[in-house]
Amino acid sequence: MQRVVFLPFFLAPYRTPMLDESASGFREHASAGDSSCNEREKNNRAMREGAMVTTTLLLERLHDSQDAEAWRLFDERFRGVLIATGLRLGLTRTDAEDAAQETMLQALREYQAGKYDRARGRLSSWIVGIARHRILDARRQGARRAGHMAALSEVAAMNDVRESDVADAFDHALERHIFEEAWRVLKEETKGDSASLEAFELTSLRGVAIASAARMTGLSVDQVYLARNRVSKRLRAAVERVDRAIRDGV
Repeated sequence: MQRVVFLPFFLAPYRTPMLDESASGFREHASAGDSSCNEREKNNRAMREGAMVTTTLLLERLHDSQDAEAWRLFDERFRGVLIATGLRLGLTRTDAEDAAQETMLQALREYQAGKYDRARGRLSSWIVGIARHRILDARRQGARRAGHMAALSEVAAMNDVRESDVADAFDHALERHIFEEAWRVLKEETKGDSASLEAFELTSLRGVAIASAARMTGLSVDQVYLARNRVSKRLRAAVERVDRAIRDGV
């Protein structure tokens, strides 16, 4: 049975960070100076190519302690997911970032020491197990910083972070990450069609009415409908490609 890829934008409006509050802001991004455009193009190309590298390949390359590029891609792929996991489980931003940092470093050390056996379980389960302990540590440290003298019941509640809770939060964050990566890839691949991208983002991701989006983009209502359908198909395909690359080995 073919697995259905989860698309967050069908469930709730999603605001991408590269889009300003107005249509003019979107066009300003597209009309930056030549030097910044060239630099952004190189960064976007590297980001797109990195999104398509399979996790299995990254794991193979991580056996080489000198392969800094593999570590960078692995870190970019999972650090943000782990931060979002910690936030979803109630950590502050600072504590979530610290827990993610410690999880990534421990995972790298143990992986290169041969402590991860792919035959015994999925990579995501292994990372989740490490993350759970680091999240528990962050909770305890946060309580100590606050001078919190917890009752026994409160201590028990503080330590009551089940691995299944961490796994659920991790999976949710990974789905979000896959969508964001796919959206970046799509924008890089279709950067010559900024009006269609803008129309889709306004109507499908930010919930702007079709007629309003038409006025903001300078397209007709029919053109907005066509653009939304066209970009939606391309985005689905991009999500599926990124999903396959990231989940391969996870």
